[in-house]
Amino acid sequence: MLRNALHDLRTLLFRPRSFFQSHPPGDSLGSAALVVVAVAALTAVAFAAVGTYMASQIDATYTVTTMEPWPDSSCRSFEEMDGPVPEQCTIDEPQTEQRSVGAALEDAVVRRVPVVFFGTLVGWLLVAVALHAVSAFTGNSGPFGATLSVTGWAMPVQLVQTVLGVVGLVFLLSGVDFASDPEVLADQLRRLSDTTGTAVGAGGALLAAGWQAYIWTHGLRESHDTSLGGAAAASVAVAVLLFLVSLA
Repeated sequence: MLRNALHDLRTLLFRPRSFFQSHPPGDSLGSAALVVVAVAALTAVAFAAVGTYMASQIDATYTVTTMEPWPDSSCRSFEEMDGPVPEQCTIDEPQTEQRSVGAALEDAVVRRVPVVFFGTLVGWLLVAVALHAVSAFTGNSGPFGATLSVTGWAMPVQLVQTVLGVVGLVFLLSGVDFASDPEVLADQLRRLSDTTGTAVGAGGALLAAGWQAYIWTHGLRESHDTSLGGAAAASVAVAVLLFLVSLA
């Protein structure tokens, strides 16, 4: 079963015309949806792994105020009642503690994992809508369910972009000596983000957009009333739009 799945994946990525001839988009929406869910899960796992790795490389701390002293006017009422006095009335200076920047970053990453997962699913729907609208505008006709299926089958290409991004980020992190000063660290992270966004990120996004357009073209050709040129025109137009959005 695994061998068949890997064979289908290779066929999808490198010979999409043959794949869609044996897996008509109009009849395989359920399978395509399962593929999208798997891609979303793997993307979320990769995001969490990279965030955890980055957090483990940071040894900086920052100071937070855990308790502020109350003014005398607020504490006087408790003293007059001859009852228990809040701890805020027993201190003269703010109470602080040191917290790990790495731990805070890891917590922030974990909280965003569901956003990455569901964002991938929403992205699938939005790209399908755009592809269907452009296809209709260029004169192609076909059911939206088939377009949704074609878009879903092309989603594994995003994993290639994710892998390239992860490899590039790990490579950059391996050569960074993170500062222990939070302000200097913040500047390092900003510069690191700019570097990955302009180099590895742009290259991965361009590769993914072109590869998806290749798969979309043959999927639309098999499922819509259109020529190869018409399907390619719609696919390339959406791929260019997707690439430009990824750079924003």
